[in-house]
Amino acid sequence: MSSPCEPSSPYKSKDDLSTPSLAPGEGSNRSSRVKGQISEFAQTAKSQASAAIQPITDNARTMAEEQKSRGADRIGSMAQAVHSAADQIAQEVPAAANYVHAAANKLDEAASLLRDNSVEELMQIATDFAEERPVVFVGGAVAAGFVLARFLRSSTASGESEE
Repeated sequence: MSSPCEPSSPYKSKDDLSTPSLAPGEGSNRSSRVKGQISEFAQTAKSQASAAIQPITDNARTMAEEQKSRGADRIGSMAQAVHSAADQIAQEVPAAANYVHAAANKLDEAASLLRDNSVEELMQIATDFAEERPVVFVGGAVAAGFVLARFLRSSTASGESEE
């Protein structure tokens, strides 16, 4: 222990390292100010992030709407081609033509569904369908993936042979 005559040491004792005593209510006041500052910082960061992401979101939505319109037009054109083929088939096999027309009508319905709904609505429709019939949804996704892969493979092969 040091006496009043000894010079003070640059090292503090264990007793000197304890936190200073605060006036009653001062700790909770400081805590609430820190919480307020953190909350304000979080709100500012959130608004800045939202402002930065908004143009990207708008651009993605616009691109998705354009692709949706192109897809609807292509499906509609395909439906017309299938109807024409069904008319030619009707001359030789009328029963088969009915099935082909029914398939073309389903394509027309799909094109209308794409034209008449926004991307968000289409996502909700797909989500609802997946929840109602998960096995059919997964099976359809696998089939669509298979058809798409075959289409891409054949279009790539024909593109390479043209060069």
